[in-house]
Amino acid sequence: MNEVLQSINIMEVLSTIWTVVLVPILGYAWKQSYTWLQTKKLDKYATILYAEVVKSVKSVYEVEVKDIKKTSDWTPEKQMEVKELAKTKVCQALSTAIYKCLKEANSDFEDYLDSLVGTALFDIKNNAL
Repeated sequence: MNEVLQSINIMEVLSTIWTVVLVPILGYAWKQSYTWLQTKKLDKYATILYAEVVKSVKSVYEVEVKDIKKTSDWTPEKQMEVKELAKTKVCQALSTAIYKCLKEANSDFEDYLDSLVGTALFDIKNNAL
């Protein structure tokens, strides 16, 4: 038994433990931490996006919609034009980094933004905001 213990190279054993056990565990922990941080960043950016959508919808409503809503000029084409204006204002209000990150995370970002504008408009009409 004494001969076996003397023949073991401690550095080789530690190197093997490092390679087989610790490196994969540290790699997995790093990946999970990175994913968690990305998710937190996207949550923060989504909150910023919705706040900008609400501001833009309120602004467009006050400036464009309020006066012409009860006239004959309020057509479906005008409604689409106003909705596009609100979406454009939102995109301009976001920083480039936030816009780029949200667009990368959401392959259908334009549809998502369109639904957010619709949601904000519904909330504003029902005095939820």
